[in-house]
Parts: sequence; C-alpha cells; structure tokens
Amino acid sequence: MGQDISLIPVLILAGGLGTRLRSVFDSAPKSMAPVGGHPFLEYLFVQISRAGFHKLTLCVGHRRNQIEAWAGDGIKWGLLIRYSVEPEPRGTGGAVKLAAELIDNDVFVVLNGDSFLAVDLCELVQAHRESDACATIALATVQDSTRYGTVVLTPEGRVKAFLEKNAGYVNKTHGRHLVNGGVYVFQKSVLEIVPELRAVSLEREVFPQLLEKGVKGFISDGFFIDIGLPDDFQRAQTELPKYL
Repeated sequence: MGQDISLIPVLILAGGLGTRLRSVFDSAPKSMAPVGGHPFLEYLFVQISRAGFHKLTLCVGHRRNQIEAWAGDGIKWGLLIRYSVEPEPRGTGGAVKLAAELIDNDVFVVLNGDSFLAVDLCELVQAHRESDACATIALATVQDSTRYGTVVLTPEGRVKAFLEKNAGYVNKTHGRHLVNGGVYVFQKSVLEIVPELRAVSLEREVFPQLLEKGVKGFISDGFFIDIGLPDDFQRAQTELPKYL
C-alpha cells in the first residue's frame, strides 16, 4: 500500500443539525441517533477501526458535548479521537478546512457522520494512491438515485459531472445508478482551495472545482444508507446492526 493505514487521518463530519430527522429523533446530534441500540457513530467507529485506521478527528458543533461525553478519547474502539469544534455551522467543506491543523499526512479520509457505506476502506485508499487524482469518491449503487443526485463517470472511472437530485441518470458504461457514498480520500493539497471562516459545501463548491484536477470514482456494491430521513432511519434499525 505504500503507507501504514494507521498513519492516515480520518475525519468524520458530525456537526450537522439533523433538521430532517427531528420528527422522530431530536434529543441529541443526528450522528448519535440510536440504531439497533447503538449510537449511529459507533458503526462508523467500528468500520474504520477494523480497517486499521487509528487517528480520528470528529468535526463537531451542534450539541457537541453529548458526542464528546460518549466517545471520549476513542480507546474503547482502538482509536485516538481528537475534536475539531465549529463555532458556527461551516458545512461539510468548512468543517474539513477547520480541522486542517489536525491533518498530519499528505492523504486523509473523510466520512459523512449520517450515512454508512459498506466499502473496503483499505481498497479505497489503495485505489486513490494508484491514481493521479486529487480526490477519490466512494460511489454507492442504488435502485433509485432521484433523492441523492447522480455521479457521472467516464469509462476510465474518472468523475465527469455531478447531476442534481431528480436527474435519475444511469451511467451507460457502468449500467447503474451511482451516487455519492459519503466516503472520500483527499490529497491534503485540496485544502488550499477551500475558503476559510465561512460555510462551504464539499459537494456543491469543492468537488466541482476539483474535476479539472482529477477526481476518481470508486464503485462499491456494498450496503448504503443515509439516516437523514425518518423512513431510512427506521430501515437502518433492521439492516445496519449486522455491521457492528
């Protein structure tokens, strides 16, 4: 692989307000919503720990004290957890930028704190290392992409475009709906284009700028779920516990 996976920092974006989930869960941050009797974050912790990662930064904001009180220093999962605290909501890109001083490697991994993709994280990092891309996106395969928006790939597996929700595009080369799986590998140099001290969206602002530099798509057929909507939060209760 070229580098011990334990040296690669991982960031989890756990500062979201969870407004869409409030009708069924509103007592803690969305990433702490209980799934099968465990906080959702625990599924991500177990996934990254099993892959061999060790250094984890939690990007927190809304009700961060509840996350910190539960997760602590991460030793329970064999992790070293540090915290990057947003003074106000900074969006997915702004949260990563804020955590820049904790990223002590030329490559780092980012996971959304409200979705789970059963992808081999080691293979994902390896694919990124073997490419000349500045970023690699894990792509989930779904039956219906209208909720998420669709990622368009070239035959060589490079990201060509991002289509908005309700586009329903099927990649002709790959014959399926591919959506952003919420798991990324970045070169640290990418942080240079992310503005400071304001809210920034990785999806809407950063990734479109990176297309010219090269973004690789890594297709996964693994289980994917986003707990942001009540229906999917309920579905997660029965389908996600097997991954602990």
